[in-house]
Amino acid sequence: MPNTNSPVPRGPHPVGLVTLQAPDPEAPERVLPIDVWFPADAAHAGIDHDPQYWAEHPFAAPHRAVPDLSPRGTACPLVVFSHGNSGLRRQSTFLTTYLASHGYVVAAPDHVGNTFTEMQGIDAEQRKSVHRAARQNRPRDLSTTIDRVLASEGELPPLDARRIGALGHSFGGWTALKMPRRDERVRAVCGLAPAAEPFVGRRAFEEDELPLARDTPALLVAGVEDVLVDVEASILSVYHRLGARKAAVGVAGADHFHFCDGIPLLHAIHEQTPREGLERPVRPYAELLDESEAQTVLCGLVGDFFATALADPDADPCAGFRTGTALRSDKVRPLGR
Repeated sequence: MPNTNSPVPRGPHPVGLVTLQAPDPEAPERVLPIDVWFPADAAHAGIDHDPQYWAEHPFAAPHRAVPDLSPRGTACPLVVFSHGNSGLRRQSTFLTTYLASHGYVVAAPDHVGNTFTEMQGIDAEQRKSVHRAARQNRPRDLSTTIDRVLASEGELPPLDARRIGALGHSFGGWTALKMPRRDERVRAVCGLAPAAEPFVGRRAFEEDELPLARDTPALLVAGVEDVLVDVEASILSVYHRLGARKAAVGVAGADHFHFCDGIPLLHAIHEQTPREGLERPVRPYAELLDESEAQTVLCGLVGDFFATALADPDADPCAGFRTGTALRSDKVRPLGR
């Protein structure tokens, strides 16, 4: 059973969890389930230390969030999370719960039609059709999620609509990067191994989408050993088009699924899945960064970025990442300076 209880030290707040529903405004029959992790009231302190209260996880192991806690009363920033292709809204709970423990509300929808269960057993032509639909649906899903969470009263802490960020992995990283032009409420973006043209297609970005609107701060995090999202072709090709307030960093020893829960399990599946056109083989997990250190590194990067980016709209939260002065780990280095 994979470990979904992240070893990363938590923030001061117990973490609550609620699941909301939101119909797609352009296809009301397509209803998005949305998980929302949030800082709970201090009266619940310590409850999320006890595994008997933890919420379910798709890997058949609970994760450290407790359903139906009463929310903290102080206004919080919001971060929306977009899962990867064939992913799930609970794919990176090590990170969503970490942010919530530090005072963020974190909302993650299932991108209905492009989730793990829906992508199983479909052929290549069906997959192309799903990807074309997902290109249209995914950014809209994040705006729908923002609308739904901002409209929620009582179930969540009050939200500061001036402090909203977008975060995503792989196809979700691309989704996050689409948001500044689509939704002016999004003030900061972090892409984890963000897919770009080689995966999404030659029209991954429209002519007016890059540089990012309002010079939105953007942090790109690459896995140096990622065989699916190449540093040069996907990460740096986007990085050079983003704008001034940007940074790209590489995590040594990280492959594509080091940004998810249950790294040993997902990487084992990754190793055993034949794929055409890879320029290098998948390295065994034993040769890569272990789960504990990978999650520690990623929580530090993402937490530090949003802490600055959503606190001061005029700051450049990426400056220290570009120079390396803000990097806490020798496993991380700046890219594309």
